[in-house]
Amino acid sequence: MSKTENAVPKSIIVLLSALVAFGPLSIDMYLPSLPLIAQDLQTQVSEVQKTITLFLIGFSAGMLVYGPLSDRFGRKKLLLIGMVIYILATLGCVFSSQIEHLQFYRLLQAIGGASASVLSRALVRDLFSNDEIPKILSLMHIITIMATLAAPVFGAMIAEHFSWNSIFIFLFIYALLCLIWSKIAIHAPPSTHVPAGILSNYKTVLSQRYAWGLMLSNSFSFGGMFAYITASSFVFIQHYGFSPTQYGYLFAFNLFSVLVFTSINTRTLKYISSLKLLKIMACISCISGLYLAAIGSLDLTSPVWLIIGLACFVGVTGSIGANSMANLLRILPQQAGTASGLSVSMQFGMGAIMSYLVSLLFSSYGAASMNAVIGISASLCLISLLLTKGMHES
Repeated sequence: MSKTENAVPKSIIVLLSALVAFGPLSIDMYLPSLPLIAQDLQTQVSEVQKTITLFLIGFSAGMLVYGPLSDRFGRKKLLLIGMVIYILATLGCVFSSQIEHLQFYRLLQAIGGASASVLSRALVRDLFSNDEIPKILSLMHIITIMATLAAPVFGAMIAEHFSWNSIFIFLFIYALLCLIWSKIAIHAPPSTHVPAGILSNYKTVLSQRYAWGLMLSNSFSFGGMFAYITASSFVFIQHYGFSPTQYGYLFAFNLFSVLVFTSINTRTLKYISSLKLLKIMACISCISGLYLAAIGSLDLTSPVWLIIGLACFVGVTGSIGANSMANLLRILPQQAGTASGLSVSMQFGMGAIMSYLVSLLFSSYGAASMNAVIGISASLCLISLLLTKGMHES
């Protein structure tokens, strides 16, 4: 199969985008239901919160394994195996009557779901040309960011009208449809190189200074967005007095911002390289982050200036992720699975760290803590790109 967009059905792009949404949907959809789960299972909220921690651990660890294994044994087989694990574990979540059972099945669900998140990105490297990869990844990152932002709202609606178990029923149906579609539609080309061992692939990736710069930049950008997701409801509802409906409109505005910046990113790729565009987007992120940190210390009575800064910061996150991944896969074509797995694992790991950091600071510093963590993340996103100095742009 020729690696061009014309040779690949358009439906494959939709499928890969659906697969990449496994992570944010599984993590964020049931966040509003944590108190309901604690009440129903007669346990502490802290015990229910452990299901989030366990999921992030399993998800990050799973990606570290699936990536290099797929470089050696192929993408489709491991993708299908992981999705079957995810589906069975999701059924376990549906019927869990004790918190220990839910914790176990969430860990297992994460290990299975990691296959969809990492291998969908690696398949882009297999199926599309270098010119098309940034555009396809831009679309996939739109889906990732939109799913991350919209999942809590959608999950709250399901839980309000049905029950918290219904969220996992939705995820079960979603995963089952993706499994059937993947089995039928994905025809990954055979490997054209002699497969190396897992440790050898990791050694190759980790020895690349350019790879470190790209992965860290993406991770810090995503970490800042996780800080926003963690604290924004407290900032806008408790501090500024937003109603839940108004808060939903704020999320919609940020989704629109993501679409605008990603559209600009895709169109601009016709004229400048993906690496140069990554640096431009990282500069916008850094300026937005420092601006947010500055106004956070002023305790402004109006949230308008905060909303504008957040729209710029959140808006470029998808473009940073797409361009960093495109360049990472370009410089490591023979280790695409390993590089993709490590990058996404670092991305969610940094998300967990920044989420924890803003939670730790919030009790002492309130709304300003969100802005400060975003400012730190955005600055480190740009600083990380210093490691790409000297990297060839095409």
